[in-house]
Amino acid sequence: MDEKELISFLKQARSVIQDFFPVDSIALVPVIFSSLIWSLNRRRAIKSQILEMRIWLEPETLKNKPVEFILDFFESIPDLKSAYAEELADHDLRALRTAFKALYPILGLENPFLEKLFSEELKKRDYRRIVSDFHPRLTQALAEIEAVPGKRNFWKTLKEISEAFLSLGWSLMTESQVREELKKIFDKLGTEA
Repeated sequence: MDEKELISFLKQARSVIQDFFPVDSIALVPVIFSSLIWSLNRRRAIKSQILEMRIWLEPETLKNKPVEFILDFFESIPDLKSAYAEELADHDLRALRTAFKALYPILGLENPFLEKLFSEELKKRDYRRIVSDFHPRLTQALAEIEAVPGKRNFWKTLKEISEAFLSLGWSLMTESQVREELKKIFDKLGTEA
């Protein structure tokens, strides 16, 4: 796939979508990234996927995970095992469960919106920062997204961008390949994309 074509597409997509968001919105790039991944998966409507993010504010399913599952999650990812070595050694389930609620949707479920929302911290492997910033940053991003529907044609525009992305031929690659390519290109573009 042509990287220059994708860069041009992403710049155009950002230009169109940024009109719907406040200046310096933290939700802009995660919305673009996640809508492209979700369109690739051809799951339910993009609007539903983005608005479903609310579940992470009340993570009932995460509260009910057994202790063994949580411990296995931290021990199976070397960087997490290292970052939370003290808590694991002390069997500090309160701290581990709190961290799990923020980290599992990103690292375990690979939620594209959250992945992009915390991309800087993920690059730095700053998992504790993700945990401490998780609720405030997610709340802010969701507030920005919820303010958007009052503006005409947002969901239609986002759907058109996702369909245009698929027409570029990216749907021929696996999701993991597309994720990696998009991450590389977003990193190259920095805040510009």
